[in-house]
Amino acid sequence: GQKAADLWWSSWLVGYSAATVGQVAAYTSSGDEKQRQDMRVGSITTALGAAAQLAFPQDAGWFAARLRAMPGDTPEARRVKLAAAEGYLRKAAAQESFGRSWKTQAIATAVNLAAGLTIWLHYDRPARDGLVAFAIGQAISEAQIFSQPMRAVRDLREYEQRSDFGAVGMAADPGRTWYVGVTPGGFVVGCRF
Repeated sequence: GQKAADLWWSSWLVGYSAATVGQVAAYTSSGDEKQRQDMRVGSITTALGAAAQLAFPQDAGWFAARLRAMPGDTPEARRVKLAAAEGYLRKAAAQESFGRSWKTQAIATAVNLAAGLTIWLHYDRPARDGLVAFAIGQAISEAQIFSQPMRAVRDLREYEQRSDFGAVGMAADPGRTWYVGVTPGGFVVGCRF
């Protein structure tokens, strides 16, 4: 799972960064005021997406490298390594769970709603233009949220079922996922369990 988590994280970081640079370039070179407005708002939302990737990294790759570097040649060293592995697994699962949490959904929706309202109200454009900006941003956010790797969550659940390692401190049931999405005729809210 570490390679998938690393690939997911870096792909979204590169994607958001490239979109930001591209939109800034389009903003500076365009003579069309509506396009400039769209690019200004879009570059801010994608810059926020890149900043969120940096603020909330997926550390599974780092955890695995640290664990491999730990000695395991004595019983005491193996106990220390096992405790570290359990801690790293718990942290990786918590990071993945946060990536699909209602908080992440709410933040993404708030950013995209602000973008749509800015297009509509601040720039005095038709509500449809704001709705399109919101829908595009929300679709991208949903793709990011639901492509979030969840291997550490599954591994932790399996490990807890096979051992006496408890789920103390886990905020949410990793088997339950709430979701919100935009559809052509409205929106959908649901729970997977």
